[in-house]
Amino acid sequence: MTPAPFQYARPKSVAEALALLRPGAQFLAGGQTLVPLLAKRALRPALVIDLNRIAGLSDIELTSSHVKMGALVRLEQARRDPDVGTELAVVRAALRHVANPVIRRRGTVVGNLIANTPGAELPAVAAALGAELLISFQDGRTSRQKVGERLQADAMATHVVWPRQGGAGGFSEISRRDGHGVLVSAALSWGPDGLSVGVGGVCTAGLACPQVALLLTASSPGVPPVTALAAALARDVADQELHDDLHASATYRLAMGAEMVRQAASAMAEGG
Repeated sequence: MTPAPFQYARPKSVAEALALLRPGAQFLAGGQTLVPLLAKRALRPALVIDLNRIAGLSDIELTSSHVKMGALVRLEQARRDPDVGTELAVVRAALRHVANPVIRRRGTVVGNLIANTPGAELPAVAAALGAELLISFQDGRTSRQKVGERLQADAMATHVVWPRQGGAGGFSEISRRDGHGVLVSAALSWGPDGLSVGVGGVCTAGLACPQVALLLTASSPGVPPVTALAAALARDVADQELHDDLHASATYRLAMGAEMVRQAASAMAEGG
């Protein structure tokens, strides 16, 4: 199929991109979500704003407290980056599971986080680590927001900032088959503030799990049984909207969430 007609622009700065933003416009970075929707005519934007000529958005920067990735940083670029490997072991572990090399070479980290689908790997990691998106607005304002919060219509996510961890990390997932969407995933990371745990696929968005983290910390160096992990996970998701679709029931996802936490904890103990 071919897309419906649309206008096309290639700005050279964030300010220029935001000046073009209007109702019916869509930003294009990696295009791994947008382009299939255009091809199926499931999305018919009046204007596509291609961000790929904006300088600086392809950079990964190590600061005193964070790893900062621009909106054009590719998934494979992040996976191979030495600072990511040193400071964000769980991010690198998760990126090994994302789709396939072709998609990882085009898809972007920020785009993956903005989509925030239950079948993506990174939202659970972002929830665990407390990653934030840097947002720029048409009126010149800037702000930060958590991954999963909806972007305002006059806004653009320019970067994601990940708190530096510098410790061990573990990631595990179950999917329908390799390279396909996640059914359930779990991410664990040791950092300066202790153990962080996140799960994906259990709820409609990636979720941080402090009760599971407390249980694992208290049980160190052993891994608690799945029944104890399931009880802690149930407390963490008690007020959340569980994910239930044609691929798996909410009950199955919750049970497998505990098993994925156990496997991620084992992977972390073994060095990823």
